[in-house]
Amino acid sequence: GTDFRWRSYLYGMADSIMIMRVDFTTGEVAIMGIPRGLWVEIPDVEEDDGRTHGKITSAYFFGTEGMGYYSGEGYGAGLLAETIRFNYGIEIDRYIVVNMKAFIDIIDIIGGIKVYNPYPLYSYQESDPKFEIGGYFFSGYDALMYARYRDPRNSLDRIDRQAIVMKAVHEQVFSLSIIPKIPKIIGFYKDYVMTDLSLAEISQLACMAAKTDLDQVILTRIPKDLLYIPDWEGSPWAEKEPGSISKVLKDFFEGIYPDQ
Repeated sequence: GTDFRWRSYLYGMADSIMIMRVDFTTGEVAIMGIPRGLWVEIPDVEEDDGRTHGKITSAYFFGTEGMGYYSGEGYGAGLLAETIRFNYGIEIDRYIVVNMKAFIDIIDIIGGIKVYNPYPLYSYQESDPKFEIGGYFFSGYDALMYARYRDPRNSLDRIDRQAIVMKAVHEQVFSLSIIPKIPKIIGFYKDYVMTDLSLAEISQLACMAAKTDLDQVILTRIPKDLLYIPDWEGSPWAEKEPGSISKVLKDFFEGIYPDQ
């Protein structure tokens, strides 16, 4: 999910990064959240004043068509995938990119989503929480803000909230009231979402999603105890022990998931 606010994908940072593992044999689905602030080596950007490293969110930015640093396929998504491979030894097969405009419009098309917020949610420099514990009904814009709020008091919770939103979208899309709208949603998706998935692959995933019990979907993220997270705004995050994130991701691809 990028932070670009218009319909194109010319620029943007990777506001949300998730790796999905789909096992078509067992039907198991798992999603791993990657902190956007991870400090990584970014391939092929030395021409930007000798830059070699940055936050992983910037890997997408430098690969966008507007920046033009990446000569491979997929623009920002391509360079982000290459950065993950370069740093952690993980191969990404396909990508789906959704910008803010598409995120808002898709949720509005399906009639909004219901979420349960499990903890007080804060935003920078505000003493009162934006959301208290409890249930909410969100429009597309409200869901976007809920997924994006950041604060040192809930630094990793942002990834958890993005998973909550994804789960809520799934529940709404496959409700009886929305199923008749699915052709319209797919038509919208073709024009507003950037992906290298073929229509056949999209159909396969949609069929699998319709049959998937969300209680069986595994939502996880890089464990907090592996990370050094400074308490100042905008700081990069680093792994405490070199190779620890690579191990977690390789285990993830083998179906072994970390305890949170």
